[in-house]
Amino acid sequence: KTYPRTGSMFGFVTYDQVHLVCEKIMLVQRDFGNRKDRKNARLKYTVDTLGVEVYKEKVEELWGSKFEAPRPFEIKDNFDHFGWITDETGKHHFTCFIENGRVEDTPELPQKTGLKKIAEYFQSRPNSQGTFRLTGNQHVLISTVSDEELPKVKELMSEYKLDNTNFSGLRLSSAACVAFPTCGLAMAESERYLPVLITKLEEDLEEY
Repeated sequence: KTYPRTGSMFGFVTYDQVHLVCEKIMLVQRDFGNRKDRKNARLKYTVDTLGVEVYKEKVEELWGSKFEAPRPFEIKDNFDHFGWITDETGKHHFTCFIENGRVEDTPELPQKTGLKKIAEYFQSRPNSQGTFRLTGNQHVLISTVSDEELPKVKELMSEYKLDNTNFSGLRLSSAACVAFPTCGLAMAESERYLPVLITKLEEDLEEY
């Protein structure tokens, strides 16, 4: 049986500990997740099987610390904000639109080659901190770009159209699971058809 489930609160952690806690959460899932039944393999089912408090205790045991009491917070949206931003340390980050999270080369968008060229550029610089990050919405951040690297990265992004965010809001916020042909649980098309559906909807929306 599968079912939707909202998240459970473990508590508060400081900024510098977030990546460590996330790692420990995944390690508990690795050790206790149900790998024998794909329908029951997701983390939410492991939390329900162990219980929230037990799962939390196992994370704390691996982490070697305790969650603080929850603090007030507000989630305003889960939309990726595309384009350039500069963080408090002066590093630059660009969120690229990757339709359905599928990095590939097409005649219109040679994104796979572009990301490879940027990776090679970062690797050619001994002290580069440049890296790629994945967002929760399946897009890619070209991240931690220094002032010195910025012109070259922008040049490569333009050449391979990685800086193209000129899409409708509908397309930018769309996402689909893989479904056919690779998912054994799929009963219909999803990822391969969604871009076609979005185009049809965009054409209809233009009329209104």
